[in-house]
Amino acid sequence: MRRRISLPLKLFFIVFAFVLGCIILISQLSYRYVQKEIRTNDIFYTNQILDKVDQYFTVNFSSFQTILFSVETSVKANINNTEVIKKQLRELYELNSIYVSNIYLIKSDLSILGGSTPTRIFDEPLSERAPLFDAADKNRRTTFVSEPYKSKYSGWTVTMVRYLNGAPFPMAIAVDLDLNAIEETLFKINKQEQMNLALITASGKIIAGFSENKGPLNIQDHSFSIGETSAEEILDTTETNLQLYTNDGIPVSLLKKPTEKFNWTIISINDESRLKAALSRLETYYLELLAAGLLLSLFISFLVAKYIRKPLYTLKTKMKQVEQGILTTTITINRNDEFGDLSRAFDRMLQQIVELIRRAELHNELERKLEIQVLQSQINPHFLYNTLGSISNVIRLGQIEKVDVVIGSLISLLEYGIDDASEKVSLRQELRNVADYIEIQNIRYNRNFNLIEDIEAGLMDFPVFRMLLQPLVENSIFHGYNGGGIEGPITIHAYREDGIVIIEVVDQGEGIPADKIKHILISEPSEEEVKRKRIGLNNIQGRIRLHYGDQFGLDIISIPKEITRIRAVFPAELPKGDA
Repeated sequence: MRRRISLPLKLFFIVFAFVLGCIILISQLSYRYVQKEIRTNDIFYTNQILDKVDQYFTVNFSSFQTILFSVETSVKANINNTEVIKKQLRELYELNSIYVSNIYLIKSDLSILGGSTPTRIFDEPLSERAPLFDAADKNRRTTFVSEPYKSKYSGWTVTMVRYLNGAPFPMAIAVDLDLNAIEETLFKINKQEQMNLALITASGKIIAGFSENKGPLNIQDHSFSIGETSAEEILDTTETNLQLYTNDGIPVSLLKKPTEKFNWTIISINDESRLKAALSRLETYYLELLAAGLLLSLFISFLVAKYIRKPLYTLKTKMKQVEQGILTTTITINRNDEFGDLSRAFDRMLQQIVELIRRAELHNELERKLEIQVLQSQINPHFLYNTLGSISNVIRLGQIEKVDVVIGSLISLLEYGIDDASEKVSLRQELRNVADYIEIQNIRYNRNFNLIEDIEAGLMDFPVFRMLLQPLVENSIFHGYNGGGIEGPITIHAYREDGIVIIEVVDQGEGIPADKIKHILISEPSEEEVKRKRIGLNNIQGRIRLHYGDQFGLDIISIPKEITRIRAVFPAELPKGDA
């Protein structure tokens, strides 16, 4: 005979394979997704840095333009006073020495009036200024930006030059940029952001950058190339994101962005070291996740097998007791395993079990409905008594104009009260009924009991007992506001909290002494309530507990002279038939 594999052992292997397979699949998909997101975010972050650098140069360009215009204005105002011009050039240079290497005027003979100390002393003509002066002379309405070059007095620099229009003799204004300051800014970004930035001209010359992390670059004479790709080829392509390889075959990612004001391009070269570091940490986490998944699979599989095996053999040993009439459980499963053995034994008793349960349920349901009807029947006569008293009060006081209001509210109350008391109603209907009741009491006592509704969204249609709120509101008027002796607001809250629904009636009246609170919800009503035929809170407590269980019902919180809060607690998940 072929040996059967027990069900718990089958479940162990099935659950183990399923859980471990899911963890591996999810881990692989997560790893690929995170890898893609890291790469995308790295490109996005790099572009953000390039945008910030471009903004930095845009601001500097505006500053340099301002310097040029300031010099132009000063020279025109003091064209015949060389000493004043020299002084103002010196002051402008000292004010902007962080960003510029020199501020000076180029004369037609290529001599200068300089702002820095060396050029104030050595102002002889230099041939290197000829291209600058000629460019300014040809572009008299614009500012010319030179290619980077080695200046005798300013070192490695770029010059912004503008022709001085309106001067009695040819002259140009020049500002030598401090490329060391620009490079230092790029170096800080490289270090802080672990990036490799550089600023290059349209001809592929490096203005600044690529100092501490040259990586795959070959830098000579301020030019560079990546592998077999030259700077000119990089600039000629329209793509902003390039994937290149160094001479050593190392892949690098290159991003470029033209500056807005200068004819320069910002280059970022990333050898994916940041990406590899992030992925390395991710791989460690991935291996730890797989190890944890293996242990979790074993643990869950063991729990499932144990969970099935224990009731399986427990029920099998109790089967004979069930056959003798001790009903503890029911099961009907047609399988060729341990559950099948139990199922065939329970089938012989199924009819008897079903009949016994059906009779017990009918008996319990009938008894519960009768008890609910007995409790609810105590309420409706009191409403009529209270309402008629209100009408009598209005007529006795001669307030004939309020009779129609009272009668209208009375009709609404009667129509509401004569319906089936065991039928659930929505919270909206209860609130409408309470509003009619408050209207009558306001007229009866010549007070203003302001009704405030604070209902959480979605609870207006929550099913409650008919005449649930009116006794609670009546309690607030009778106890809290001395039976109409004083007036005040009555607030009704309804909200969900931790799987329950709470409906509160709050007043700000006299309150209930602490020694009396514990006696209010007992089963027997007080003598005063019997005498006045008032509905005790114990009646509401009994209805809720009878229907939903002892863990639900009423709760009273009272601070004398300040506030009284009566909370009716219901399950958020209502039994079938209540919703």
